[in-house]
Amino acid sequence: MTILSRYILKQFLRMVFLCQSGAITLFLIAEFIERIDDFIEANATLTDAALYFLYKIPHLVFLSIPLTTLLASTFTLILFSRENQVLAMRAGGLSLYRIIAPILIASLGISFLTFLANEYIVPLANKRGEYIRRVKIQKIGLRTHVQRDKVWYRSENDTIWHITHYDPSSEKMRGVTLYRMGPHNRLTQRIDADEVVWAPLKKHWEFRKGVIHDFPEEGKINREIFEKKVFAFEEKPDDFKKTGRNPETMNYQELTRYIKSLSKNGVDPTRYIVDMWAKISAPFISFVLAFVGVSFCVRNSRSGGVALGVAIAIGIGAIYLVFFHASLSFGHAGRLPPILAAWGPNAIFLAGGTYFLASIRG
Repeated sequence: MTILSRYILKQFLRMVFLCQSGAITLFLIAEFIERIDDFIEANATLTDAALYFLYKIPHLVFLSIPLTTLLASTFTLILFSRENQVLAMRAGGLSLYRIIAPILIASLGISFLTFLANEYIVPLANKRGEYIRRVKIQKIGLRTHVQRDKVWYRSENDTIWHITHYDPSSEKMRGVTLYRMGPHNRLTQRIDADEVVWAPLKKHWEFRKGVIHDFPEEGKINREIFEKKVFAFEEKPDDFKKTGRNPETMNYQELTRYIKSLSKNGVDPTRYIVDMWAKISAPFISFVLAFVGVSFCVRNSRSGGVALGVAIAIGIGAIYLVFFHASLSFGHAGRLPPILAAWGPNAIFLAGGTYFLASIRG
């Protein structure tokens, strides 16, 4: 690496640090304003509150790094232009491509680091932060426990639900076992069902293809097989909304395993397949936005309109994020193939940036 390349890289990384520090500060202030009333009402300790905000930082970095990389790349070029450094570099024989190469390579490196962080750090931090907020601060307790792809839920009337999979969108469960407990935690009944469906009009759960085992005190076990049966349970679909696996708390490998589990149990995994592809494509938004940003800056620097180029690049960055999340929504709804929903915006904007760069001479 030449001295000039190290200089450009140093200025760019310094700008990334400044922009990212500002973004995290603003995000934390917004999060603090949103949560402070709830924390005070719950009498949260200073340690728990501090740990919650600490665990939020990795996710906030993941959300903000694309825009901060865009801002850093464009601000670096605008500062070089204002100080006539771009003109001096070109007078020394460097092409525009050579000038922006360190910025693009560093942006690509940031994308790879973001992917690794989103794979190994962000999901764990999200889990810990949510645990602190719900259990240690709000004192909600662990009524619901997710172990790998299975859900354990304990109701207020001491009925334990073991659910292989619950789909909140269709309000349907698969592979369900209920343990009804009596005094002194004695098992009084066990209900197994292949499928449990919520009937919204009748407001009850409908159990299908199952078996009931009753365990009376005298020790004789009664067994009943049923095709369809209704039981009077107080639990409603909203009580199980939190039992679905959140893609933000899973890495790529966990999400892949979860998709296989859904397919095995006859559940449509399309939504999660889109999220799986997004686990790979989202970290590279930083590179895509930096690529588009420098393309406009370099293109407009020839006519002295670098500031206009920065404004246009930031506007395109905002449009890109809207387009990206809209594309994911179409993928979740099944209107776009999962891989196209996750990677389509990247491909389109990279093609646009490539076109603008290719139209520049030197």
